[in-house]
Order: sequence, then C-alpha cells, then structure tokens
Amino acid sequence: MTVPDRREALRRRLADLPPDRREALLRSLGRLPDAEPAGRAWPLSPGQERLWFLSRFAPGDTGYHTPWCVRLRGPLDPGALEAAFTRIAERHEVLRTRFRMVADTPAQIVLPPSPVPVERIAIPGVPEDPEQPDTEGAEGAEGAEGAEGALAAFVNRPFDLENGPPLRAGLIRLGEDDTLLCIVLHHIVVDGWSLDVLMRELAECYAARREGREPELEELPTQYPRYAARERERDHTAHLAYWTGRLTGAPALGLPADHLRPPRRTGNGGREHLLLPPDDVAPLERLARESRCTSFMALLAAYQAMLGGAAGQHDFCVGVPVAGRSAGELAPLIGYFGNTLALRADLSGDPTFRELLLRVREVTLSAMRHADAPFEAVLAALRVPRDISRPPLCQAMFNLHNLPKGDLLRTSMGDLDAEHHPAPPTAHTKAEISVDVWRGPEGLGGVLDYSRDLFTPATARRFADAFAHVVRRAGADPDRRLSELA
Repeated sequence: MTVPDRREALRRRLADLPPDRREALLRSLGRLPDAEPAGRAWPLSPGQERLWFLSRFAPGDTGYHTPWCVRLRGPLDPGALEAAFTRIAERHEVLRTRFRMVADTPAQIVLPPSPVPVERIAIPGVPEDPEQPDTEGAEGAEGAEGAEGALAAFVNRPFDLENGPPLRAGLIRLGEDDTLLCIVLHHIVVDGWSLDVLMRELAECYAARREGREPELEELPTQYPRYAARERERDHTAHLAYWTGRLTGAPALGLPADHLRPPRRTGNGGREHLLLPPDDVAPLERLARESRCTSFMALLAAYQAMLGGAAGQHDFCVGVPVAGRSAGELAPLIGYFGNTLALRADLSGDPTFRELLLRVREVTLSAMRHADAPFEAVLAALRVPRDISRPPLCQAMFNLHNLPKGDLLRTSMGDLDAEHHPAPPTAHTKAEISVDVWRGPEGLGGVLDYSRDLFTPATARRFADAFAHVVRRAGADPDRRLSELA
C-alpha cells in the first residue's frame, strides 16, 4: 500500500470514529486546543439566522419565546436550583451565547461559564421569604390571578440577545412548600426536543446537589456552535432543486379576514382551545391506518380541508415543523435544530377526503426525503418577494406534538413533587393561523393561535370548530367530497 493510500485509509478510519473519540484523538495529537478561546465568534445556523433577523426586525415580539412551567411541592432549595442551572449552562455552550454583529455578519459568541441566577417573582400579598408566617398564598382567587399575571409578565419580557442570556428562570412562591418554577428560553437556542433534555438534566443536577454528589450526565459528543458551523458548509443543491420544483408559484393563503391587513405585521396573537373526545378522533385514526397513513397525515388533511373551504382555495402551503436531528450525536444537545417543511396542499377537483389523504401522504413522504434543506435556503432559492405584512410562503402552520416528553412531564425533581403547569401564551403568533395538537387519553387536545391583526376571537373560534367538524365527518364518511365536509 502506497503512502497516499495509507493516508486515505487512516483518514476514513478517523472519519468513522464517534465524534467524542475523534475529538479526543485529535486533541491528544495536538490538532485541537484543550478549550475554545473565550469569546470566539461562530456562525449562526440557517435557522438561527432567520430568528436573529426577526428579533432585530421586531425586538418586542415574544412569539419565539419558549416557556415551560413546573409546580414544585416540598422544601425547595433555591441555591441547589441555581447551581443546577449553572451546571447545565456550563455544559451547553448555546445557553451562554450572545448574538452580535461581527464584521457585518451575525455571529454567536460563547461566553465563559458564570452563575445563572433564579429570579424571585413577587406577588402582592404573598411573602417571598419562606420564614415569614404563612398566608393563604396564591391559592385564593386574587392570589391566583396575581400569580398568573406575574407569570405572563415574566414570560413576555423580551430578551436582549446581544447583551443578555437567552435563558431565564424564575420562582413564584404560592404558599408554604409550594412553588412555581418558570423557565423561558428564546427559540434561537432551543426547540421542543431540547426542553426534554433540559428538564432531565435539571432534575439530575438538582438531586445531585442536594445529595452532595456529582451529577450523572452523559458526555456531549459536540456543541451546538460546531453543529452550526458544519451546517453552514453543507451542500443542499439537490434538496433545493426538489423544493423549487414543488413550490414555485405557490400562492399565499387568503383566509377571509375581519380587519384590513396592516402594512406591517405586528405578530399580536390570540388563542382558542381545542378538545375532541376519543370517540370523535378514533374513526379518523382508523382511516389513517387503513390507508397506510399516519395520524399526522390524516389531521393535516383535515386542516387543509378546513383552510381550503374557508379561503375558497385549492392551492396553498402549510408549514410543518420537524425535529431536524437526523444524526444520533445531536440527540443529547440543547439547541435549535428544528426546521420547517412547506407542504403544498392540492385540493383541486373537489376530491373525496380519502383521495385528499392519499395526496397528503405522497407529499409528506416526498418532503421528508428532502427535510434537511433549511427553510431559509428554500425561501432564498424560490426568491420569495419580501412582504412585511405576512409570513413568507406559509401563512398557516400545523404541528402534531410527538417529541420525547418523558422528562417534561416528570412527577418528581429530587425530593420534590413536580407537576407541569400550563404556561401563559406569549401573546404573539408566528403565523396568521396555527394549530398545535397532541393525542392523550382525554382525546385530541390542542390550541389554535391566530393573528389579531386579521381575525376576531369569534372568527378564530369558528376556524377551530370547523377543524373539529372536518375531523369528525371525515372519519365517519371519508368518501364525501370536500365541498360536502366543510
């Protein structure tokens, strides 16, 4: 074997090593520094770059805040909680990142580890000091209202991504040994999958601190800034050719609005809730199985049918978020890996719901084969004209939540009992209309978020009811044409 052949074989063996072993080997050979220099500028991932632009365009828009709230019962140790957050931020570089312009280019700057404070959120009439005599706390009507108001203010306080951390945590004392923990992150550093990672590590770090031991955490194979740098270098030419062929000429969705569209979208949003009992959802799920489709495909088809009927359109796009963690090394990381797929609806010819479902199946499976192309790159390839009055390409969004959530819904944190507490809405919406649903023993629950620039609460309620109506009727009689379902 020649020297070049041996070199190439060694290069291939090195490339096949797991990332942590490859990095350790390179470091031992002096090819990598022991630690990254403080303040190094890393490029943003394509998804981060779009969120950075939106944050500069509308600094007060809280639509990309990601809150999670947990009610903790038991003798909380605030010092251990702060130590746990500090340990997690030390471990995940993205949580101690600032987003700044460097040589006319947005960049993420990783700062050295530092303590992460946990704020005390005061409620009128409830003592913050647990040593003070106990009162009824926030359990009464006035106290509960005050707690929710304080919680909403905490969630909707804008981030300063240039100078401040993209994470904050706060405690609301509801009563003796009864505390509400609220965590808020900017979407630029987190996605739904990351929340599960965060809560798993928070529980372990808090318990370890209380027990006087080191937390048992798996070694991270890489860090988010390095992923972002690699992502910027990927060649998406083949994927972009698919998307431009699929999406060129797609029209905007024109739902009938109650208000004139403002020249500049504000993002101000409202929310309506959805709940379909199991008996209403089961027939549609059975249809999906018979048609070799997923529940997601069936629900998306129902959503498209509702939107098409309301707008009088047979052609439009619906944005669908995907996890974006195709590589196993990304699973234990906190960061923004999500991507948006623009799925083009085809309701032409007044098909039956069964026919629409098969169309949705084909489009979805085809799109998933090209899911690695960043949404931002797709927009650039399509040369979508900039219109600050509406979201680009996808005015409607749909999401069926099925990401890991075992640690999100955990019932303990160290020696504390834990229970998920619904976070207040952020009062902003990313789309003109968006449906998020999840399947549970109570049926299909969800929310419909809408733009208050365009719709009144009554109209949004009609959209929600119309979606539920299509779900029920399509499952009961899938051979009805769409004009008979809406």
